[in-house]
Amino acid sequence: MIKEILTYPTDKDILTSKSIEVEEINDEIKNLIQDLKDTLNSTAGCGISAVQIGELKRICLIKINGQIKTLINPVITKTRGEVEFKEGCLSAPDITTTTKRAQKVWVDYIDENGRKKELAEGGLCSIIVQHELDHFEGWCEVFNEIKTEKE
Repeated sequence: MIKEILTYPTDKDILTSKSIEVEEINDEIKNLIQDLKDTLNSTAGCGISAVQIGELKRICLIKINGQIKTLINPVITKTRGEVEFKEGCLSAPDITTTTKRAQKVWVDYIDENGRKKELAEGGLCSIIVQHELDHFEGWCEVFNEIKTEKE
């Protein structure tokens, strides 16, 4: 089911909260993954984290060349190089910012079938993964471009 994507600063409280690890891949988690797929496919975006639909779980999806990959409890284990990239965020529509990211990342994760996997990617895929993992920590660099009423 397509879910509403939370936006900053309107949904600041949840978007700036830390996500927790998934303990078990059960029906609830599988349904959440399907909701994330449906939601991502309804946008022009190339990645989404569970927190962006209101679930504080360490699950993200990345879409490259029309293919969606599900990463559960992903952890970056190694990086190489550095690149500047202009990125946006589904939770901050129409806003972009230039960020410094690792050029290539190695990521350990669990797929939707519970299998341990490793991803070793550079380029856009690397940028997307790093951006989505930032969401797990309760932040997104694009949010820095948004001025709130209190500022």
